[in-house]
Amino acid sequence: MDNIKRGAGKRQQIVDKATELFSAHGFHPVGVDRIIDESNVARMTMYRHFAGKNDLIGEVLGQRFTFIVDSISQQLAPMEDADARIKGIFDWYGAWFRSPEFAGCLFERALAEFGTAYPGVSEVAIGYRVKLFGWFEELLLEIVPDKTAKQLAGVFVMLLDGATIDARAFNDPSAAERAWEAAELLLNQAKNAAR
Repeated sequence: MDNIKRGAGKRQQIVDKATELFSAHGFHPVGVDRIIDESNVARMTMYRHFAGKNDLIGEVLGQRFTFIVDSISQQLAPMEDADARIKGIFDWYGAWFRSPEFAGCLFERALAEFGTAYPGVSEVAIGYRVKLFGWFEELLLEIVPDKTAKQLAGVFVMLLDGATIDARAFNDPSAAERAWEAAELLLNQAKNAAR
């Protein structure tokens, strides 16, 4: 579950190293000089590809978004029913929490460090939350009434947010399973109420 598919070229080399550093240390503590040094590229090369650090952060988040969406989509593709797909999203998170490169959520870190002051950064981070909510809502609409689907989708996103924080803070990958147990309980209650 490599966090970003490794690509060829200096531009991707910079993005890959920046992703690694931002994941481990956050966005603000990592300076451009460190990214340049650890990427083994010239300063001119960095600025040929990126106007500045925020531009690079936007690219890192954009690639992360694409990777996660593609990875989850591939995991869900062979699953036929909505229940299995919902659980599949939680299972994807569990596998991510167990991966060696897991260091928390870059989208949450971006929102914590930048807020919404830098649209090139915040739009991607918020876009991921919107995508995840939309996935859950779409799947839940197959199982429960519209209003319930919307409510549960928001709760499921919050459960995964909390699980991600627990997995990082306590080095506990089982947080995804606990989040799923809570989600499954809520889902079963909603299904029973809809009968």
